[in-house]
Amino acid sequence: MSRNAVAAPGTLGRRTPNRLASALTATTVYCALLAAWELYGRAEYRPGGVLPPPSQILGVLWNGRAGYWSNTLTTVGEAAAGFTGGVALAVVLALVMDRLPLIGDGVYRLSLMIYSIPVVALAPALVAWLGLGFTSKAAVALLAAFFPVLVNLTGALRSTDRRVRELGEVLNTGWVGSLRFLRLPYALPAFTASLKIAAPAAFIAAMIAEWVGADQGLGLALLYAMFGYQMPELWAALVLSSAVTGLLAAAFGWIARIATPWHASIDAGSERR
Repeated sequence: MSRNAVAAPGTLGRRTPNRLASALTATTVYCALLAAWELYGRAEYRPGGVLPPPSQILGVLWNGRAGYWSNTLTTVGEAAAGFTGGVALAVVLALVMDRLPLIGDGVYRLSLMIYSIPVVALAPALVAWLGLGFTSKAAVALLAAFFPVLVNLTGALRSTDRRVRELGEVLNTGWVGSLRFLRLPYALPAFTASLKIAAPAAFIAAMIAEWVGADQGLGLALLYAMFGYQMPELWAALVLSSAVTGLLAAAFGWIARIATPWHASIDAGSERR
């Protein structure tokens, strides 16, 4: 105990300078890359070229802000509906598979087989079945969010520490009690980590579904820019999609830190900073 008490203040003292130095280093690198990109783009870019300067991309975003905002909200809505449904379905199915292992094994293998099919291949079939509207895009996003959550949560429940299982048997908690008080908290870090993957995956899947057929959305805007060889507009759509997926990953990473502050990955991330 005395060693921990002495080491803790030193550790806390090192974290703030390390975090500040890391932030300053990352900011410097990003600014240098953007400056180099801007200089190169201004010197070499011609209409139809591949790498317009960042200032031109920002100008396209600003001038078309109403359309880009509307398209982004459309895709975010489709992804949010699919993500919510996919997570709910994955949790329910994981619990059913855990309660009924004989049935669960077959369902789990079938899910992995479907997961091996690329979203690009599934999207046309779902759009043809459900139509060009909101439902087909949400269904594709649902599939993209469903499998990471199902695989991670099922794996975490099946790999529960033997000592945790033995504790449930000693306390005679039964399946429901053991699941609620012991096994689900044990699986919570894996579940929150899967959300960090599933949310950006749902957004990307919704964009891919819009490529197949849609009347609005960020994926459609990206497709039009690509086939029209409008590079500033293409980069503008890419910047927006990257910003949204980055924000989603950061948001669910923050949720994971709040929900599982005891987990080793949180401590490891703090030590690195």
